[in-house]
Order: sequence, then structure tokens, then C-alpha cells
Amino acid sequence: MQEDILGTRRTAISETYVTCSRCGKATRLRHARIVQSDVLSDSKSEYEYLCPECQKALANGEKDLPLV
Repeated sequence: MQEDILGTRRTAISETYVTCSRCGKATRLRHARIVQSDVLSDSKSEYEYLCPECQKALANGEKDLPLV
């Protein structure tokens, strides 16, 4: 579903959007932060994007809980 939304935005709007790897929200590339991927994540990439809200949450000490 997120891919469909991002595809529509890319077609209608010339600005590039990426998906936040933490919350899954579509974020403008210029506002996203590139971080090194976690070793245990499902990502096949060495780097991931974070939206501004997740950047602030992690900077304020919020921790990601591992999935059980």
C-alpha cells in the first residue's frame, strides 16, 4: 500500500519521497535522515531513512523494542 502511495506522489509531484524504516511513513527525501541499517533488521540495504519525528524520538532517548 505504501508503495502505491509513493508511486502516485512521484508521478504527480516531482519531489522525491522515501519510506521511514522505523514507522513506515512517507517522507520527503530532503527531510529524511540516512542512518546505518541495524544488523538484525529485515532490510537488505546497508542504510535506511528516518522521518523527522523518528529522528527526534531517537535523539530524545526512545528505544526501539525488539519484535518477539
